[in-house]
Amino acid sequence: MTDYLTLTEFIPGTKAKAQDVNANFSAIKDALVNKASLTGDSAQTFQVADATDDSHAVNKGQIDDLSADLAADINKSGTRFCVKSGNVTDGQGDLFSYSVLTITPQIGGVYANLVISDYTGNNTTISSVAPSTLNLTGNSDGTYNIFINSTGGLYILNNTIYRQPTRPTMVVNDIWLDTSKDSFACIKYSGIADVEFLDVPLGEVTISGGLITVIETFAFNQNGYNVNAQTTLAPGTNFSASVSNMSMPNYTAGVSKSWATVYQADTNGYVYVWASFGSKLEVSLDNSTWQTVQYSWHSDQGYSVSSFVPVPKGVYYKATYTTTNSSTSLIFYPCLAG
Repeated sequence: MTDYLTLTEFIPGTKAKAQDVNANFSAIKDALVNKASLTGDSAQTFQVADATDDSHAVNKGQIDDLSADLAADINKSGTRFCVKSGNVTDGQGDLFSYSVLTITPQIGGVYANLVISDYTGNNTTISSVAPSTLNLTGNSDGTYNIFINSTGGLYILNNTIYRQPTRPTMVVNDIWLDTSKDSFACIKYSGIADVEFLDVPLGEVTISGGLITVIETFAFNQNGYNVNAQTTLAPGTNFSASVSNMSMPNYTAGVSKSWATVYQADTNGYVYVWASFGSKLEVSLDNSTWQTVQYSWHSDQGYSVSSFVPVPKGVYYKATYTTTNSSTSLIFYPCLAG
């Protein structure tokens, strides 16, 4: 303020004249009035702190940051993370065949086109892929995720895919689908920074002993066709959209599970729940937001209730029974087709 306003300075211990004090007040008043004027000097500026309350003024930096965030949302290309439809065999997604170290995609041509959708519900149809076959010669033993971009480019990454609301600890090429917001945001970690990721994971392939031993197509429609809050299995979510392509259970491979314990399905399967005095089965995609998919209550006389609930690979589940003296059984049966 002293750059453009001259005030009378007073020396401690000396008397001040009333006219000088009043003159200082008048000068400050005039300067503030001029500052408030629409035609004030552009060089006369005040520093405005960041607003932290509804009654605070907003500074230019905050407005610029808000504008940048809005522009990013408007211009974003549209997160994709799930296949809407594609080739199906025996009721289950089937996008690949393989021989030795070569993957042959079953997309387009004699097979159904691949359809993916973004978070706004816009569809992209892929009728051919490049390369027409994917040769994995030179890759070490391990499990790789298979991805496709919107123009049909097919590739693999030896990485981890996270689907959760909180940021995981990631290494280079790891991918995180952030389910904490609607629409979801997907990023790939470069080792230095986060990069928006718009490609779609199709499945995974395992190499062992220098040969492809297992290849899996991820279930279609895991998130109800579009990438949105439905994937979090919020109350009211149509859970059947996640299990529409699961095959029959393998009744010879059931594994007993403990009650009141959280499990994550390592393959598509079914949970058999039985308790003589009532039970509850819950599922979650992020081990945080849970949805009850089976619940039974009992009277004093009690009664036996059993359920057989589909649980896709990667989904968390836990079961509890309501009475301590119940006779119980809790078994996970994997699908015949994995």
